[in-house]
Amino acid sequence: MPFTPAVSPLEPPYEPAMEATLKKWMPPGAPFEPLVLFRTLAKNTSLMDAMLPLGAYFLGKASPLSLRVREMLILRTCAQMACEYEWGVHVTAFADAANLSAEDVKAVSHGSADDARWTKGERAALLACDDILGQASISEPVKSWLHATYNEGETMAIMVLVSWYRLIATVANSCCAEPEPWAARFKGHNTTAQTA
Repeated sequence: MPFTPAVSPLEPPYEPAMEATLKKWMPPGAPFEPLVLFRTLAKNTSLMDAMLPLGAYFLGKASPLSLRVREMLILRTCAQMACEYEWGVHVTAFADAANLSAEDVKAVSHGSADDARWTKGERAALLACDDILGQASISEPVKSWLHATYNEGETMAIMVLVSWYRLIATVANSCCAEPEPWAARFKGHNTTAQTA
């Protein structure tokens, strides 16, 4: 059965105000069109405007999470939600900067949170991610792991980040027919997505 977007993306040419809005969502000087996901969100500009600050918080310097932990959580969430679209954007745009090798990407996307490659803090974050996606809460043993590594503000950021990217994955899975042409693909990274 062919894919029909729940909401279709806005197509160019854009009104000047919308073009300015889309530019706010893109990295400065990005050499490609605004993402299909962003052009889809543009069908509800008030919702899009409300979402921008939280997205910018997580991808900016204000977040208490390291770039590496942030990207590990995003990739794991997207893989477990079978969201190749957002997973591919983040692998391509952030994996190198986050010091995530191809093997790390594979392991974080479908491997065990207990993999010896992860630090104690990374393991705790991944276990929390798995709990949030699997049962919409964090188990008592995982809370103990988190408390040994993260303060309460960081723990809150982990919970909200995973939940935020679950929301993003739901929108992308429902609206984005294909990954961005420049983005990584599950197959190219030998990654098997799991469903939550």
